[in-house]
Amino acid sequence: MSGWRDSAAFASVERLGGFLAANLITAVLLMTIVGAPFGLLGLFALMNAWTQGRQPQFFRVYFSAIRRHWRVGLGLGLIDALGFGLIIFNLSVFALRPPQDPLTMLSLTMTFSVCLVLVMANIYAWTLVSLLDLPLRGTIKLSLALALGKPLHSLLLTAAFLLPLFMSSNLPGAFMLVAPLVVSAYIGARGVYWVLGKQLSREEMAELLPDATA
Repeated sequence: MSGWRDSAAFASVERLGGFLAANLITAVLLMTIVGAPFGLLGLFALMNAWTQGRQPQFFRVYFSAIRRHWRVGLGLGLIDALGFGLIIFNLSVFALRPPQDPLTMLSLTMTFSVCLVLVMANIYAWTLVSLLDLPLRGTIKLSLALALGKPLHSLLLTAAFLLPLFMSSNLPGAFMLVAPLVVSAYIGARGVYWVLGKQLSREEMAELLPDATA
């Protein structure tokens, strides 16, 4: 039995089980709205471990991240609710105004720009919370600095992050419980690691993430 546990096949099965469990639990938490920040905390913490080449214990990593960072997660969730809520409200107002009005077009462009920055910053923020163990203010500042300081990289990262979610929208609803959240989160974590590597030297990266092997 111990030989089976130490085998590559067992590691693959364990990884697949963690993959499916992470997606399922996160999907359920996202549906509850209130639990969404906790699901994102656990999901991105697990993806960070996989991105760094580690084989984490699913429950220990997932729920430990929630226990350690729940205050920051709630803060980010509240900011997201306010930010995206205002964007949705603005879009509903624009629907009642003449589409050819130059002021409407300018306001709509600004709204979409803010929405894009908010999405880019969110990918960084949810990854960095557990990756660097930052407080809320530090997470927000660093996320915005990366999103605005590396716009091209951030756009590419955002496009890759959203692709699995858009693709899954054309599949049966049950598919959302199986894969796309984990795939997008892994792409996000991997992309944030890539952007940090563009921002920092090899020595700074090694000091920042001493356990990384990927």
